[in-house]
Amino acid sequence: MVQLFILFFFSIKPTHGYEIQRFISLNRMSEWNNIKSGSIYYAIRKLEKDGYIRMIDKPEEGEKKKQIYEITQKGRDVLKILAYKEMGRPLQGAASEKFLLYPIIASLQKEEIIQCVENHMGDLKVQKNRINDWRKEKEQDPCSMEVITLDYMITTIESQINWHRLMLDNLDKIIQETDEIAALIKETNFMNYEL
Repeated sequence: MVQLFILFFFSIKPTHGYEIQRFISLNRMSEWNNIKSGSIYYAIRKLEKDGYIRMIDKPEEGEKKKQIYEITQKGRDVLKILAYKEMGRPLQGAASEKFLLYPIIASLQKEEIIQCVENHMGDLKVQKNRINDWRKEKEQDPCSMEVITLDYMITTIESQINWHRLMLDNLDKIIQETDEIAALIKETNFMNYEL
């Protein structure tokens, strides 16, 4: 998700890692998502090495100026692939990476989002049915740890299905909000804001 987020940011505007760190801190993303601001520079170096971003402005020796990067076409291609993969992942806990939805939504077409989510919901339903069948086999001892665990697993899968269904029901609004966030990122220098 870190690479996906960085590529998303660079797809909006050329900038430096420190501005991305500021954006993460200002939005407290590390509290509700697994993106940590400290991992940004490592990811930028890897993305540059892989040819997904390129440096377009390097400071002269002794200057304090930040290194400015932009996304490459190869980076735009991999951004779409990463977004599609992330959309198909399960939600995991209260700080799921998938809750950072806008880099995913901004990188895919509406039809791709719908297809991916419907496929993922189908997989979740198959998984739920398999666990339900397993749960029926264990009904003789309704207080066993296995039954309690299976009930929790079913509830978790149902919550994931509901989250994805709500996302699809509100997809046009989510796309609009994503466009607004992208415009905000493009127009704002996050270096000017205090934490």
